Amino acid sequence: MRRRQAEHAMKLMLMSGYGHYSRAEEHKIIMNFLQGNLPQLDGKGVGDIQFAKKAVTKFSLAEQPLRAMKNSLICFVAVICRYAADLGADDERCYALSDYYINEIESCADMNNWLLMLEEISRHYIELVRVGREERYSLPIYRAIRYINQHLYEECRLQDIAEEVKLHPNYLSAQFKTETGISITQYIRNKKIDEAKNLLRNEEYSVTEIAEMLGYNSLSYFSKVFNQVNGCSPREYNVGVFGN
Repeated sequence: MRRRQAEHAMKLMLMSGYGHYSRAEEHKIIMNFLQGNLPQLDGKGVGDIQFAKKAVTKFSLAEQPLRAMKNSLICFVAVICRYAADLGADDERCYALSDYYINEIESCADMNNWLLMLEEISRHYIELVRVGREERYSLPIYRAIRYINQHLYEECRLQDIAEEVKLHPNYLSAQFKTETGISITQYIRNKKIDEAKNLLRNEEYSVTEIAEMLGYNSLSYFSKVFNQVNGCSPREYNVGVFGN
């Protein structure tokens, strides 16, 4: 019953001229928005806050005005949070900021100052992108690093990373070393061992379990790599941290 109602409502909305940006348009606009390039996006000088205002007021997402505005702002935060991370802003900062603003929005008894809040959210994420890009690397290398960090519990192959960032593997490998000072293989090794140290500190898993979780089929090889990076074996590291 609800499905038929939803499909009927969808048809009526589309017939009335209701419509969103296409995915390609959304991608282009938000990427420009977060990089402060919206005034150059068209010939009308559409500024970033004007775009943000239009984005949250174009459609009503609830019958009750307060709930509708809250829903719109929350959707806006959720979308730009992910785009900001894609553009090089720090993941943890992006998501922590998203959680903060969503809770702030929900706690509002009214939306009289919604435009000020929208401006604050917009400026904050634009700044996160700017700082992230200045502090870190070019966008392809940032995305390669992000891909590696998200796949530490899997096999990270150069070919897969190159496909993710749309660069030739040889070029990616050379550029990665130029910008970071180490090879992709070294970076993956170091990040996996850093993760192993975190897991060891949590005391939830054995050394053997951690090695398997991080894709090391041989415990002896895992211990060898761990020693190369830290100057001690995993068990010696445990003794140093916990004294047991």
